[in-house]
Amino acid sequence: MFVLTLSRKNTRRLLAGFLAVTAIVAAGAGIKNFIMKDERTARITSSIKLTTTQEMADYVLAKGYTVDMQSATVKEVKIPKKFDAEFENFNGKINRTDGLSLEKYKNDKVNKWTFDIVDYGVEGKSASAVLLLKKDKLIGAYLLEMPDGTACPLAKSAGQGDILQ
Repeated sequence: MFVLTLSRKNTRRLLAGFLAVTAIVAAGAGIKNFIMKDERTARITSSIKLTTTQEMADYVLAKGYTVDMQSATVKEVKIPKKFDAEFENFNGKINRTDGLSLEKYKNDKVNKWTFDIVDYGVEGKSASAVLLLKKDKLIGAYLLEMPDGTACPLAKSAGQGDILQ
């Protein structure tokens, strides 16, 4: 038989030690989960390489839309050095397309590819698929509705009319 007798002072120390260890373990688990999420997102986005316009069209097709290959245009644009609230919100919204983010490309020049969507199903509106690429790596994608110029996630499952504000 084992008997343990603790004074009030020792009980407090034991309880404080237990709480400290619990807090450290919980914090470690939270940090690991946060890091692993970033690694999973980085693996997804780093694996999307688009080197030809056909690969870009296939990517948009996988999101549920058909593009007009003849409408393809490319333009070099610069990601802002500092995101204002509107651009921060925009970046957060395009994150819905494969976990993409422009955060680590601040102040970089990227290629902005635009394709007209031929099967956009919203009456009275047309749309373009916009892909942002840095050295053939997809870093951003969204749908641009016309005539009002609103941006939406590039996926039918995200819902047409799910406007990026």
